[in-house]
Amino acid sequence: MPKIYLGEAIRLVLKTLPIVWVRLASYLVLGVGLGIYAGLFFGIGWLLMKLWAPLGVIIFIAAVGGAFWIVDLAGKYWFHLLRAAHTAVMTEFITTGSGPATGQLEYGRKQVMSRFVDTSILFGVGLLVGGITKFVVRTFTRIVSILPVPGVDSLGKFLERVAILSTTYVDEAILSRAYAKREQNVWAVAKDGVVLYAQAWKPILANAVVLALLSYAEFVIFLLILGLPALAIGAAAPNLGPALGIGVLIGAWMLKLALSDAISLAATLLAYHGATATMEPNQEWVAKLDGASDKFRELGRKAAASVGSVGRTAAEVPTEDPSITDPGFD
Repeated sequence: MPKIYLGEAIRLVLKTLPIVWVRLASYLVLGVGLGIYAGLFFGIGWLLMKLWAPLGVIIFIAAVGGAFWIVDLAGKYWFHLLRAAHTAVMTEFITTGSGPATGQLEYGRKQVMSRFVDTSILFGVGLLVGGITKFVVRTFTRIVSILPVPGVDSLGKFLERVAILSTTYVDEAILSRAYAKREQNVWAVAKDGVVLYAQAWKPILANAVVLALLSYAEFVIFLLILGLPALAIGAAAPNLGPALGIGVLIGAWMLKLALSDAISLAATLLAYHGATATMEPNQEWVAKLDGASDKFRELGRKAAASVGSVGRTAAEVPTEDPSITDPGFD
C-alpha cells in the first residue's frame, strides 16, 4: 500500500499559515457573496412564483447556473493564481527544507510569474498537463489496482471518477517542478514532469485519491459543525430555516476548498517529489505518450519552440497544428 502523507501534509500546510489565512479570507468573501446572491435571487424567484409558478422556477434555475458561473470564474482567475502561489511556497519547503516565514503570498506570486511570465502561459500549460494526466489515468492505469477494495465493477468506475477529479492536485504537482528546478522553460519541465508521473503514478495518484475522498468526508464534518448551531437557531426562529440551510451548505463548501483541498494538494506534492526525486524521464514512456496523446505531442512542440526564447508571451509560442484532431482523451 503506498504511503499516504496525511500527517506530513498537515504539518506542511501549518508552515504556510499566512497563505492559508488568505485562502480562508478569500473563500469567506466568496461565500458571503454567494449567500447574498442566493438570498437576492431566491427572494425574487419566490415573489415571481406568486405571480406565475413557472417564472419562479426559471429564475431559480438561472440563479443556480449563475452561481456556478461565478464560482468557475473566480476559480479560473484569483483562486487559480492563489493555489499556484501556495504550491510554489510548499514546494520550497519540500525541496529545500525551509521557506519564507513572512511575505509568503508575495514570494509565491513572484515564483509563479518569474516562471510563467503571464497568466495565459500558466493556464495554457495547465490545460495541456491536465489533459495528459487524465489520459494517463484513463488509459494506462486500473484504478482498482491502486486501492484494492472488494466490490463490483461499479466501484471501480466510481474510484476512477474520483481519481479523474483528483488529478487537479497532480497537475499542480507536475507544474511545481518548475519551482523546484528553477526552470524557465515551463513547457519542457511540464513535459518531463508528465513523463515522471507516468513512471511513478501509483503512490502519487493513490495519495490524490485518498485525500480527495477524505476532503469530502471533511466536508460532511464541516456541515455538522455549522449545521448543529444552525438547527438550534432555526428551532428558535423557523423563518430563518431556508437561509440558514443555504448558509451552512455554502460555508461548509468554502471551508472544504480553503482547508481540505490545501491538505490534499500538500500530500500530493509530497508524494510526487518523494517518488520522482531520483528519477529521470524514461524514453520508453516518452515514446508511449508521444504515440498516444496529441496533447503530449503539443507539449513537446511548445517545449522545443521555447528553447532559447524564454520570456516570450504565450501568443508568440506556436499553437497546436489545426490538422491534428484531439482523440478526446480528456
